[in-house]
Amino acid sequence: MENINKNLKIAIFLTTLIFFLEFAGGIISNSLALLSDSAHVFMDVVALVLAYGAMKISARPSNRNMTFGYHRFEIFAALINGITIIGIAFFIFYEAYGRILNPPAVKGTEVLIIATIGLIVNTWAALKLHGHHDLNIRGAYLHVIGDALASVAVIAGAVVIIFTGNYIIDPLLSILIGMMLLYGAFRLVFGSARILLEFAPRHVDADTLSRVMMEIEGVKGVHDIHIWSICSNIHAMSAHVLVDRIHVQQTEVLISKISEIVKERFMIVHTTLQFECAECTPVEIGHEEYH
Repeated sequence: MENINKNLKIAIFLTTLIFFLEFAGGIISNSLALLSDSAHVFMDVVALVLAYGAMKISARPSNRNMTFGYHRFEIFAALINGITIIGIAFFIFYEAYGRILNPPAVKGTEVLIIATIGLIVNTWAALKLHGHHDLNIRGAYLHVIGDALASVAVIAGAVVIIFTGNYIIDPLLSILIGMMLLYGAFRLVFGSARILLEFAPRHVDADTLSRVMMEIEGVKGVHDIHIWSICSNIHAMSAHVLVDRIHVQQTEVLISKISEIVKERFMIVHTTLQFECAECTPVEIGHEEYH
């Protein structure tokens, strides 16, 4: 954990430097593609900060006001970030349209140098973040990989400008990067909205979850299943479970079995179960109701 914290801090610091370098370089070189890539790098910075923040926040204890802890702050920040990036992407499209009609001169050498530095830093960050199983870290890794690919496109455009003097490649590349930004931003917004609206996680199917629980010895039926996400990598569920007349100690064993299975199969870490006697309830065994 200490090692990944250290790598994240270094990646955040270097990626932030690249953002400012590309932003300033885009203005100096008059390159919209480089400015667009700086916006892409900004998304990486936010993704890395969210990943680091999520690790820190998850360590904070819950309290009477925040019974699930502070994990939703990650989702709220991601939603704001996504909406902001959508606005930036449309601004890039607007600027690119004007430059396609009347391409201004771009300093290709400066663009090449700055984009190459960006590629080196993003490659280093990707290597440091590769191989970790935490969903936030994996998300940050994919962001960095996407920016590395954008840097390659900017480098290729700079080479074309240097050798051909064809400046229209710059706004065309900015449109390509803007589309990448828009794709990532919409995924971020819709993903955040799903969690805030308490949709079931995409990887969990309520019917499958019910069948898996029914396969556990002692479970006679399942109904009133509720599944939701607290943040991107913490999922929860509640359900009513029909059982035979059993002792309280046996329910504790059953709770442990169900919790272990749903955690292993569906990555659900918070489980709330209400047991009902199958012989004493008129509810039909095996009936499921989802909300």
